Amino acid sequence: MEAWKRNQYVTVAMVFVVFTGFAFVLPFLPLFVHELGVEDEATAALWAGVLIGIAPLAAGLLAPVWGRLADRRGYKPLTLRALFIYVLLLALSARVTNVEQLFGLRLGIGLFGGIGPLGLAMATAAAPRDQTGRAVGLVQAAQILSAAIGPFAGGLLADTIGFRGTFLVAAGICAVAFVLVLCLYEERSPSHEKHAAVKQTRLADVLRLPHVAGLLAILFLVSFIGRSFTPILPLHLRELGVATTRLSLNTGLLISVYSLAAALSAAAFGRLSRRHPPAGLLALSLVGGAVSVLPMALVGRFPPLLACALLLGLASGGALTLCYTIGGLAVPGSERGAAFGFFSGAALFGGAVAPATAGLLSHLALRSIYWVNALLFLLLAVVVAVRPGPEARLRPADPE
Repeated sequence: MEAWKRNQYVTVAMVFVVFTGFAFVLPFLPLFVHELGVEDEATAALWAGVLIGIAPLAAGLLAPVWGRLADRRGYKPLTLRALFIYVLLLALSARVTNVEQLFGLRLGIGLFGGIGPLGLAMATAAAPRDQTGRAVGLVQAAQILSAAIGPFAGGLLADTIGFRGTFLVAAGICAVAFVLVLCLYEERSPSHEKHAAVKQTRLADVLRLPHVAGLLAILFLVSFIGRSFTPILPLHLRELGVATTRLSLNTGLLISVYSLAAALSAAAFGRLSRRHPPAGLLALSLVGGAVSVLPMALVGRFPPLLACALLLGLASGGALTLCYTIGGLAVPGSERGAAFGFFSGAALFGGAVAPATAGLLSHLALRSIYWVNALLFLLLAVVVAVRPGPEARLRPADPE
């Protein structure tokens, strides 16, 4: 097998394993906060939101630093260091005695959370130019699949071996990823020429492009909505009468069903955007999201809530894909790489602040986040319909 192909497969496997391990803890984190001594449910939801959101927030802030270090020192050494630190911090998470200690460890995971951008760089570094899209697609598919499988597997593990044991399993699979990269990934010198070209494009330059400022806001809010349910789900399921022994499992099941539906939606809307204006499809997706999320605040049993989550994923899961498609049409090819970096950053920050915001809203009413999300979906749909952005349809890339 050619080295660049092996590097891609190793990187995809690493991304899948690491993000699956991270997702293990999502279903039970609010319950673990209870175990650590936070008894009030609203306060537990707030802490859970902070603990879930701090890692991606720190990762988003530090991502440019990781990129510069990787250009100077190589992708493989930095990735191995990050994986080693993940193993250490996840193992220590199994030994915490209070929520403040857990916060410190989650912050540490975020500060060394460069695996997402590093994974994309590693997968594309040695690949032929015409294979770049394939590499990026494989890495993104691995992340989506991990979001679908990880919470369900983590919920099952938490109900079987306990919260602390699940942290140790997450540390173990990150150790497997470390060995995989160490033994099989073949380093190649980073492309300094490409990096220098990207650095010339600043955020101010991107914001001056037509439609881009609004698109960054939409990306932020769509990602915010997608990540806002996690901290309140176990408490919501408990309110619906789900047995305590099944809270982690059912929370993981709901998140996994939503993620799988969102992955299918993203693929379907991506294909449709070749024949229909992506802005129109985005408005349709946002309206579908509003219609699907609102009943989640009203249902009184777990099965209808699960059905609503399925519909929400199918309706709104393609929204981010359509946003990136519109962004690709809005920016010149010479600035596309840098622009997509800022697009990804907007989505990452939206996902980072969502859990803490949901935790704060739970102090008003546990299900208030659903009403807020329905309103955001509708407002975004109106904005997209009024100012739809570039209406050009996707075409094959121009020959180089």
